[in-house]
Amino acid sequence: MKLTLGMILPFALTLVFTGAIRLGLGAERGARLAGGAVIGGFLIAWAIVWRPGWMPAEPFARIGHIALGALLMGLLVDAVIRRKAATIVAAIGVVAVSAIASVTGTLMPRWPLPSDDLLMIGLLAVLALATLARLDRLRTDTTVVLVITAMAALAASAVAAVAHDLPLSVTALMLALSLAAYGIMAALIPLPVGDSIVLGAGATLLAIIWALASTHPAAAPALVLLPLIMFADGTARRVPLPKARISGLLFPLVLAGIASLPVVLAVAVAYVTLP
Repeated sequence: MKLTLGMILPFALTLVFTGAIRLGLGAERGARLAGGAVIGGFLIAWAIVWRPGWMPAEPFARIGHIALGALLMGLLVDAVIRRKAATIVAAIGVVAVSAIASVTGTLMPRWPLPSDDLLMIGLLAVLALATLARLDRLRTDTTVVLVITAMAALAASAVAAVAHDLPLSVTALMLALSLAAYGIMAALIPLPVGDSIVLGAGATLLAIIWALASTHPAAAPALVLLPLIMFADGTARRVPLPKARISGLLFPLVLAGIASLPVVLAVAVAYVTLP
């Protein structure tokens, strides 16, 4: 039942929310804010399916808090500020708070922190900022950034499935379906990928991966392969495609196919390392 709801709700809610925001707020403002439907639809569906409670007592529950915080920061930039510097500041803020909460288990830890915690926070922050920077660079092509982020979420879902962790596996799948729903709408109506998607989906994906790594440490070797997905677009662009309009339909399939290679490799490694 949870798997069925997890597949239907995020996709349907994101479709409805994207259309409602775009039509309700108009062509310019609606397009800028429609990206909030991705994490908005994901969060509502996630809360309905898993009912994790408000207090983030463990990594799985913190996924919702990180997703909500990143969504709000992204919407603030998309709606009000709309400056590159604001995107950078927002990303640093989201990453700093998320890394501290992920390592210490609380938003307000007692200082000074142990050196091991500080080292882990710094390492997580660097990896997270590098991931968000890559997604920010890819956002100029809506198809590319949505496909790559969705494939990374599918990879996390597959590794979690190998670990027999249904909640994390379905949660990652829900994020991928929300991104797919927005991609379909963007193919029908011109929609950009704003900070609400780059920060929102990016931070949510990282929270899922961290929850998976901390809950199942043996999955770490498989998760190390996931960054390869972020660079699948370079290879996909070299694949010769027809110059007819059908190439616009073929390219996402080619990109997804190339991005699936690291997914398959990660799953194979997970089968070896996970008990």
